[in-house]
Amino acid sequence: MAKENGKNHILIDRLIDVASQTEISHHIPGRIRLKVKLSGLLLAQDLEAEHLMKYFNGILDARTNIAARSIIISYDKTLISPDLWERLVMAKNDPALRESVREELRSLSRPEPE
Repeated sequence: MAKENGKNHILIDRLIDVASQTEISHHIPGRIRLKVKLSGLLLAQDLEAEHLMKYFNGILDARTNIAARSIIISYDKTLISPDLWERLVMAKNDPALRESVREELRSLSRPEPE
């Protein structure tokens, strides 16, 4: 479980914030492409997508392409439910869903070094 004030917690919040500025462009279980709205470009730049692999179990690869306004995430569908991504994008309008997604992401967090 991530520390409340650790890097995992910050990354979870950033991921949720960025997701609120995206739409799902393409999704097959194991790989998703999120299209970033113009209003979310700065958030996407700050996400540091490559850190998702380091801090979360089940994320195999993550890339941000600002020129294409996209974030591509490859994940292990046996560890991460494919519907997590749909709920993540929809969470912007639903505080209860946002908290549920946050808890699910916390459960995927790798332990932080002491």
